[in-house]
Amino acid sequence: MSGNSFISRRLAAVSVFIAASALTVAGTVTPALADPGPSMTANHNSANIAVKGPGDSLHFYWAANGSSTWGPETVAGPGSTYSAPSMAVDGNSVNIVAEGPNHSLLFYWAYAGSATWHLETVAGSGTTFSAPSMTINGNAHAANISAVEAGNTLMFYWAVYGSGTWHAESLASNVSDAQPSMIATGNAVNIAVTNTAGRVFFYWAFNGTPTWHAEQVSTGFGKYTGASLVANGGAATIAAQGTFDYLSFFWATYGTGTWHTETVAVDESAACPDPRASAFHEADALRAAARRLGRTLGDKVIGLPGAGDDDLQSR
Repeated sequence: MSGNSFISRRLAAVSVFIAASALTVAGTVTPALADPGPSMTANHNSANIAVKGPGDSLHFYWAANGSSTWGPETVAGPGSTYSAPSMAVDGNSVNIVAEGPNHSLLFYWAYAGSATWHLETVAGSGTTFSAPSMTINGNAHAANISAVEAGNTLMFYWAVYGSGTWHAESLASNVSDAQPSMIATGNAVNIAVTNTAGRVFFYWAFNGTPTWHAEQVSTGFGKYTGASLVANGGAATIAAQGTFDYLSFFWATYGTGTWHTETVAVDESAACPDPRASAFHEADALRAAARRLGRTLGDKVIGLPGAGDDDLQSR
């Protein structure tokens, strides 16, 4: 798979991660993400939306395709939800996960077409310090969840459908509290995160094994604040926004461990753009600058016209 083929492909999704703020609720104090965004899926010819509601509640809305009539449901009442939710469907049911009171991790599910929501505790108090990410692994007949635990530890949880028994695996330390991004690819689970130094990392494991493999995605001086992961044919693709408002795109063919970097966009409207931005994010820019400097110095040495100091500074 060539790099050019990826340049022409549209980016499937870019996740925006928002800083956490403190919110006091009667009986508990739990940090809540400021204005967390909704999560959406499609299921049985309808659109589904889960969103954190007033008073730290959790709400679910659905509408049949082609209809503008939305059916509202309260999944959990006030004081229940302290992060953006993550939602996934498996055909027969709708599944939602979110950070709960006292940094717990809570999982809700309902059969398609039913307004009765069931609650399961994935991880107890003091365990969860990020918004979670969830995916359904059809081949393994399991729900998969990733979240950041106390001490900046990346955790993976899974449960076989209908069992209510959640299993926990610790993947990595020193990860940031940005929401992980996770997908299931048929025979494996993939997770993208940023660490406390702002680097993007990719973790993967085959279904049924607790052995996780780590790959460093980003290099250089740039720092990223979150990552969004999607499978694209035979490759894993990651979008991340970071230092100097750069939006970067990374891709690697599965099984190679070799990650390629592309710059999608940079904020040109910044009042004082830092000229180091290109150097931090673009190896090509460094090489181009070196070539220009080399040519200019060469012209100056052999005495060609236009190779003065002013010209050297302008190249």
